[in-house]
Amino acid sequence: MPLEQVFKDIDASYDHYKSVLAEAVAIKSISSDPAHRQETIKMTHWAKERLEKLGARCTLEDIGTQNIDGKEIPLPPVLFGQLGEDAKKKTVLVYGHLDVQPAAKEDGWRTEPFTLFEKDGKLFGRGASDDKGPVLSWLHAIEMLQKHKIDIPVNVKFCFEAMEESGSLGLEELLTRNKDKFLAGVDFTCISDSYWLGTTKPCLTHGLRGICSFNVEVTGIQQDLHSGVFGGVVHEPLADLIWVMSQLTTVDNRIAIPGEILD
Repeated sequence: MPLEQVFKDIDASYDHYKSVLAEAVAIKSISSDPAHRQETIKMTHWAKERLEKLGARCTLEDIGTQNIDGKEIPLPPVLFGQLGEDAKKKTVLVYGHLDVQPAAKEDGWRTEPFTLFEKDGKLFGRGASDDKGPVLSWLHAIEMLQKHKIDIPVNVKFCFEAMEESGSLGLEELLTRNKDKFLAGVDFTCISDSYWLGTTKPCLTHGLRGICSFNVEVTGIQQDLHSGVFGGVVHEPLADLIWVMSQLTTVDNRIAIPGEILD
């Protein structure tokens, strides 16, 4: 079948796609808020049902618990899915996340953030672009290929988590355990969690800058001293800390820590 017909069918399915996205946006899967932990778990199960309707074989992987204020609460499971096991085809791993950052109308939203809103051809809602929309795009694309009986040229594996906005707790350990299991045979990985530079031209992101977080503590004398006697002799911890922080980057904003920048 000519792809033109597929594209027409995609355009005709806009209202359906919009309603599915609205359903996903309405789930307040705020991973940083323990009060919404059940919503993050609900979102994972919601995605699992969608994948299974496409014929994917799915599992929910337990990644343990999280200690918050002395209380252990369950982390939302990671969703693994697999569609196709043709040894003659390459295998693509698709990563996406199902959780979102907190949002409230008083934060500056013009409409309720968990109610999808359309204006001037644009859709607004928490998670619409980061990252529920991109996740659903994969599912809708596969659904359309299946509808038109077009063979998917690759095997597809899915890894959808619901703690990305909170540091991806438990994910690294899970992937390490599954290096020779679920991840075996993966030829390519697509991180479906980035942006286009505009509204009309698709972009492929090849890499992003990393981040390292540290706690720095400088200690000094624990009592008040007379400035006329000790000034200039005893080091002031705040001044020391400011000096230390100033050594992390150069005047042209390059990282000055040895080994951090590779030419």
